Amino acid sequence: MKWFMRLASSLLILAASHSSYVYGYQNDLHQQLTFLAAKQISRCDAMLPADQRVGLSALDARYIVRANLSQAKSNFFVKMFRWNYLNHQQDKTDAVLGIIDTRFNNHFSRLLEDHAEADNRQDRLKAFGSLISYIQEVSSPAHVVPVFTSRWWRLSFVDRFDRFPVDVDRIERALTTVCSELMAQGIEQDGQSFKAGINRLLHDTATQTLREVRAPIDGMPASWTAFWEPATDAQGFGNYGVAGNNFGERTRFSCQSELPGEDEPRRCLLLENDPLYQDFAHRQHLSAVRATMKAILMMPRGGA
Repeated sequence: MKWFMRLASSLLILAASHSSYVYGYQNDLHQQLTFLAAKQISRCDAMLPADQRVGLSALDARYIVRANLSQAKSNFFVKMFRWNYLNHQQDKTDAVLGIIDTRFNNHFSRLLEDHAEADNRQDRLKAFGSLISYIQEVSSPAHVVPVFTSRWWRLSFVDRFDRFPVDVDRIERALTTVCSELMAQGIEQDGQSFKAGINRLLHDTATQTLREVRAPIDGMPASWTAFWEPATDAQGFGNYGVAGNNFGERTRFSCQSELPGEDEPRRCLLLENDPLYQDFAHRQHLSAVRATMKAILMMPRGGA
């Protein structure tokens, strides 16, 4: 129950302070990622015959973005009872004390049902935009490892990766060759295929994030687990590693020794806005945009 008491204390402090960290940059990040994906889908469409195009209009994109942001900006009481973490080994999870979903798996499944049962375009796009919000979330390490980010005892209410800026120009350059690759996958038109495809996309994106977290930091005897240390079991939570919640900041931390006979651990140093931070963030933001594009391509024709 230790984590539950921490949660209760954190929620009280958040309610009192209305911290901008809770409802700030992350919403803008979702908007950027979604617009980047929709923009590139439009460019890809222009390369196809008219009868093969996705046909995502500007109005459709706005409906999706609005739902995406609405999901990201869920109100205080929603955040209290539905946490924004994934159990990447299961599609559904049990609520703690019957009321608190520590993982978003159940809500993701309900959104898939809402999408399938919607009888008009706006409702389908609304459910779809919320689904995309979760798919984008799993490109963020803290939501997959997962690490409980609200730590009032350190006056920290957000993972610093979640507010690291998107390099829009770099993302757009990286997307210039993606059209043929994604379009070759085709467009799923069957509702059941859409459900299976979206679930697979969610978990594939999360798996890729965990792979990046476990990968070495280029040129250092350490991996990105120095920042996010994965949970040891599917139901548990991980922790911040020896580098702490300092992604993007100047930080020095203990790391493995590469020298034979050296007993003391070496010290690794990352500078503020270090190029190594930028490269890691770029890979994850690009993963989120590509996953968003794949989701749009999976969307049944009636969804747009």
